[in-house]
Amino acid sequence: MRSFKAEVIDKLVKWVDLSESQIDELVTVPPKEEMGDFAFPCFALAKSLRKKPADIAAELAADLEPGYGSERVEAMGPYVNFWLLRSTFVTRTLQQIVDQGECFGSEDQGQGKTVVIDYSSPNLAKQFSIAHLRSTAIGNAIYRIHAFLGWKCVGVNHLGDWGGNFGQLLAAYRKWADPETVRDDPLPEFQALYARFNQELEEHKEIQDEARQCALLLESDDPETESLWQFFVDESRKEADRIYARLDVHFDESLGESYFAAKLQEVVDRFEAAGLARESEGALIVDLEAFDMPPCILRTSRGTSTYHSRDIAAMFHRQHKYDFDRLVYVTDSRQSLHFRQLFKTIELLGEKWCDRCEHAPFGLLSFKGAKMSTRAGHVIFLEQVLDEAVDLTSRSMAEKNPDLKARDEIAQQVGISAIIFADLDSRRTRDIVFDWEEALNFDGETGPYLQYTHARFCSILRRYGKTPAPQANFGKLGAEAEMRVARQLAQFPDAVARACDGNEPSLVATFVLELATVANKFYNELPVLNHEDQELVEARVVLVDCVRTVLRTGLGLLGMSSPDQM
Repeated sequence: MRSFKAEVIDKLVKWVDLSESQIDELVTVPPKEEMGDFAFPCFALAKSLRKKPADIAAELAADLEPGYGSERVEAMGPYVNFWLLRSTFVTRTLQQIVDQGECFGSEDQGQGKTVVIDYSSPNLAKQFSIAHLRSTAIGNAIYRIHAFLGWKCVGVNHLGDWGGNFGQLLAAYRKWADPETVRDDPLPEFQALYARFNQELEEHKEIQDEARQCALLLESDDPETESLWQFFVDESRKEADRIYARLDVHFDESLGESYFAAKLQEVVDRFEAAGLARESEGALIVDLEAFDMPPCILRTSRGTSTYHSRDIAAMFHRQHKYDFDRLVYVTDSRQSLHFRQLFKTIELLGEKWCDRCEHAPFGLLSFKGAKMSTRAGHVIFLEQVLDEAVDLTSRSMAEKNPDLKARDEIAQQVGISAIIFADLDSRRTRDIVFDWEEALNFDGETGPYLQYTHARFCSILRRYGKTPAPQANFGKLGAEAEMRVARQLAQFPDAVARACDGNEPSLVATFVLELATVANKFYNELPVLNHEDQELVEARVVLVDCVRTVLRTGLGLLGMSSPDQM
C-alpha cells in the first residue's frame, strides 16, 4: 500500500521539473500542526523558473487540487502545504500495521542483495574498553536494519590478532610474565603486560627490537612463538564471546588478521601482475601520490604483511565468497584515510566492485571527558560500564516499582539497552561524551524512557484484557493527539529506509524518540479505556497496540530489549 507521502510526491511530480527522488528529499513534515501534514519547499525551483519561491508556491497551490487522500492544499510563504483527510489517513495507517504486525516498514528493498558489514573488530589480548562499544553497537544496528529490509547480511568480525601489538605482547610476556598468574586471569594480565612494555619503551628504546624479532618469529611460523600467540588468541576470543552475548551481538564470520597475513603473496602477485607495485626504501608499495595520498604499503622492508595488505586480502576474500552488493566498514573516523587508500588501490587494480565498498565512520566516545589509552594503561572497561548501568537501573526500579517481579532480569535489559541507546541516538559522525545521569534517566530522551513507554502501552493492553479488534472502527479516530501518533507511525518505513541507505541508525533512534513523545502526549490527553463509547475504546486500543508494535520493532533494530513491564 502506497504511503500518503508517496501520493503527495505523485501529485507534485506532474507539476515540477524534479525527479521523484528529488521531491522525496524535499517533502517534509511541518514543525507546527497548524501548518498541515506535509510541506513542499519551492526554493529549489526559484532559479529554473526565475520566480520568487513564495510566488511559485502560490501558483502550485492554486493548480494542485485536493485528492489522493488530501483535504486541502495551500501556500504558506515559500511552501506548499498539504492537509490529509484525517479519518482516511488514520484508518489506512493503522490497518497497515494491524495487517503487517512487526513486519510493518520492512519493504523488500534488499531482496536478492547481499551486504557484508565489518564491525566491532577489536584488537585481541585486550579487555573490551568503552571505546569498543561504538563500532559494535553501530555495526549491529546497521546489520539489523539491512536484515529487516530483506538484505542477506554477513556480519564480519575482523579480529586484530597480528602485527606489531602482538610482537610487543610476546616480548613483554617473555621478559616479565608469571605464566601461572597469567593463566589464572589472562586478559587483565595481557593488558598489564602490554601497558608495561609501552611504559618501559619510553626509556629503553632497544626493547622495540625484541618486539620486532617476536613479530618476525610469528610470521616465520616459529612453533614456540605460535603456541604462545595461540594461547593469547584463544583466551581473548572466549572473553569477547562473553561480552557479545551480553550485548546480544553475533557475527556470521570471525577471522583474524592472521588468516589474511598468510595470503600476503597472493596480494603481492596481483599488484605486480598489474604493474602497480614498486619498491620504496625496501618496502613494496602502490604509489598514490597522484591522488594526494600516502602510498599503500603492501609489504614492509622486513618482508612482513601490513594493515593495508591484510585488509586488501580480506576484501578479495569477501568479494569471492559473498559476491556482495555492498561492503560496509564501521570504524572510527581516524581511519578514513586508510579506507580511501584501500578503495583507490582496488580501483587502480581495475576491480569493478570497488564502488560497492563504503566506509561508515563514527566519531570518538569519551567517558565524562576521560581520555583512554591502552598503552598507558588508562582504560575504562566496557564490562564495568555495563555492570554499573545494570546496578543503577536495578536500584532505580526498586524505588519506582518495589513489587516488580523479575527485576534483576529487567534491569539487565534496561541497563544494557541504555548504554546502547546512548551510543546510537546521535549522528554516528559526532563525537559523544557518555554521561550516567543522561543515559539512565527514565524521563529524558533516553533508552529507559523508550522502554518505559513500551511497558506503559503493554500495561494498557493487559488492563484491557482482550485481543485488540483488528476491524475496529478507525473512523472514530481523528483527534489531534491521535493524528500526531498516526502521522508519526506512518513515517516509520521511510525512517528505516533512510537509515539503511545512509548506514545511519540514529535516524531510527530519532524516530522512536518522537514516537514515544507523541504517544505519551496521547496517553496524557485522552482516555483509552475509560470512555462510554465502546467503539472509540476499541479503536484507541488498536492505536495503543500499533504504538507498542512499532516501538518494539524500532528498539529491536537498534539492538535494544523491549520489556513488557518496568
